[in-house]
Amino acid sequence: MISLRENIKVSLDKNLKSRDEIATSTLRLVMAAIKDHDIQFRGEKKGELISDEDILNLLLNMIKQRKESVKIYDQAGRKDLKEREEKEIQIINSFLPHQIKDSELQNLIKKSIDELECKSIKDLGKLINFLKEKYPGQIDMKEVADLAKKNLQ
Repeated sequence: MISLRENIKVSLDKNLKSRDEIATSTLRLVMAAIKDHDIQFRGEKKGELISDEDILNLLLNMIKQRKESVKIYDQAGRKDLKEREEKEIQIINSFLPHQIKDSELQNLIKKSIDELECKSIKDLGKLINFLKEKYPGQIDMKEVADLAKKNLQ
């Protein structure tokens, strides 16, 4: 199976050849962020390269940053910059696994609460860690926390 890192490199090469400026610059930013994390990882004597799971978390953080930028640009009336950020979000999202949302996420949380026998809000950390491990990169943990708080009283 091809690694996430290789998949991003292949996509960067394709976009360089097709001269897609936004995709190329976005993927170069992603690769630079991955390399920065690799260097930090080596400095901490943990190995040579960060894992696919670490790359997923990195991509999720990049999307989160861009969503915040979209809000700011929208409020400032900068439609051009807002559209660019939205395109970057789409590009980065293409490397993430299927995102679990809405009713599917709600059912998953309820099932996990029953499975882990979570009784109160004190069990929120246990629930979040379980879901983070079982569904890496597939769910927004802020959304999980909000929904879980409603189910755990």
